[in-house]
Formats: sequence, structure tokens, C-alpha cells
Amino acid sequence: MTLKNLLSFSLLSLIFINTTNAQDLDYLTPENRIGQLFFKVSSEYRITPLTYTEPIKPGVTVDPDLQNSGMAFAYNLDMFITKNLNLGFSNSLRYDYLGGDIAQIKGDFGKKPSNRGLIIGYHFYLDYHFKIFKESELFIRVGKSLLNRGTNINSKTTFFDSEGNVLTVLDSSSDFSYEPSNLGLGWKKRKIEIMLGFYTSSISEYFEENVNFTVPYFKFSYNLGRL
Repeated sequence: MTLKNLLSFSLLSLIFINTTNAQDLDYLTPENRIGQLFFKVSSEYRITPLTYTEPIKPGVTVDPDLQNSGMAFAYNLDMFITKNLNLGFSNSLRYDYLGGDIAQIKGDFGKKPSNRGLIIGYHFYLDYHFKIFKESELFIRVGKSLLNRGTNINSKTTFFDSEGNVLTVLDSSSDFSYEPSNLGLGWKKRKIEIMLGFYTSSISEYFEENVNFTVPYFKFSYNLGRL
């Protein structure tokens, strides 16, 4: 993420904050939000994954950095169990690097290079809020995410007999989905939330051995109201 993009993203967040009215938002106060279900929309920028040293698996035709960094958009459902604790679910969408179709593989052996498409994520989390400011609060997030749903890579292998005739063509498919922990620290004021967090897992489909793979992110959310 370039400094220019980060500053632009932060400026957009501040504009939203400064233009939010101090209208009647009593239902958002800690005492009144218990049992309320809120609907939010959010944008998230996933920063380049932290440095890793393990070699990538043979045959992996996508760059883990490219496939896991960039902009995502999501909707969120948050239910406050107590005045400080909420249970949440989020569905994120990204347009980024995928695998390909075996029908596009030329020759007897090969792998389809990556193309671009829709990547889906599902996020389950708990937020705990701390009212340490007069009109705003901090919160910490602990959760589990299901990332890179919709990614795939296809392989093709052709088997011949001793005379060179084709016996069979074997195709196989795998994807790059994984289930990282989701940890973050956020700031909330009325309908606005800004959070810095990271997805981290020691198990993914990119590497030969288990290796810690961590993707930091910066997230802006806006509460559209109650359901």
C-alpha cells in the first residue's frame, strides 16, 4: 500500500467522521444497544503480507502477495450481547488473482496461469468495547476468517502407452483457501469505525511446510442502522 493510497483512505474516513451529524443516535449508546442487530458496510485494504522465508510449493502459479493484498468490500451484521460485547459476521468480496480452466491448458502437460476473478471471504468475530473517551470508544477484535473462497488452480497430466498413444488425461484441481485468525484494534464514534488488524495462519496452501502467513489490513466501516 503506497503512502498516497493510505493518506487518501484516511482522508476519506475523516471526511465521513466530520460530516456525521450529532443527530438522535441514542440507540447506539452502550446502555441501549444491548440486543440490537446492526447492519454495516465496510471497505478494507489488505497490505502486502509480512515477510516469509519458506519456499512456495512446486506448481503454485500465483503470487501469495498479489492474491492476498488489495481492496475488499463487505457487509457486516453485529449483535450486541452485552453493552460492551458484540458478536459479528461479515461477508467480504474482492476482485483479484485466481487459477484457470483446464480446457485452456495447451499441450499434454501443464498448469493454467492465474487470471482474475471474484474472491469471497467469511468472517466470524467478537468485539469488546472500552468506553475510555467521552464520545467515542476503543474495541478489540478476536475472530476466525475463511479466506480465498473461489480461488483454484487446475493441472493437466497426459498418460501414454509404450507406442505413444494417449491412454488417459488426468486433471486435478485445488484452491488457496485457508482459515486464519482475525485480530484487530479499532476506534468507534457513533456510526463510524476505523480498525487496524491482521489475518494470520500457520497453515495455507502456498508453502511446503507450515509457515506463519500474516496479512495486515486497514478497515473503515459505516453503520447503516438497525435491522
